[in-house]
Amino acid sequence: MIDKVMEVIRAEVNDFIGRKLEDTTIPDRVVLTSFVDDNGRVAIPTDAIGLSLLNIEEERTFKEAAMIRTAKAESSSSFVNPPISLNLQIMFTAYFKNYAESLKQLSFILGCLQTKPVFDRNNTPALVGLDTAKLIFELNTLPLEQQHYIWSMIGLRYLPSVIYRVRMLTIFERDVISEVANIKEITTVSNLKEVRD
Repeated sequence: MIDKVMEVIRAEVNDFIGRKLEDTTIPDRVVLTSFVDDNGRVAIPTDAIGLSLLNIEEERTFKEAAMIRTAKAESSSSFVNPPISLNLQIMFTAYFKNYAESLKQLSFILGCLQTKPVFDRNNTPALVGLDTAKLIFELNTLPLEQQHYIWSMIGLRYLPSVIYRVRMLTIFERDVISEVANIKEITTVSNLKEVRD
């Protein structure tokens, strides 16, 4: 699911930049990639924008505690665990030979997500068929110390980049956890005798 959502984001930003540059013939202006390759070098292709997952956090505000009843048959009911709502922290990294071009590409990304801060099934048809009905983008501005920590953790020198929080990715596997028999009849006893001490 995360891979599909990241691909939707990549395609939308890629298309926006292509329209701005009036050149939609380049399919991989924005590339879904890790930060570094196996040798510790930049994994983002030269003269491209890398889209990478930085962090995953659970959205606990809307967490459901109980199992969900999914099927009601005549003799039994099935239950599944509730969906998990996640927030993703994603990073767009501009890796261009020309520094000014890197900044220009970051401006396009900011413009894309300022113009369209919410992806839903109406304005982003690629979300149809996914459990996630809506993605909400929030610019995540970090202090310099945290940015330094992130780039040190990644193992690269700083590259022009921007971080967004993407809210409300939903993971919902519908595997049956339990099945219970339905109650068919309730019998009451009405002629109880009173017992006295």
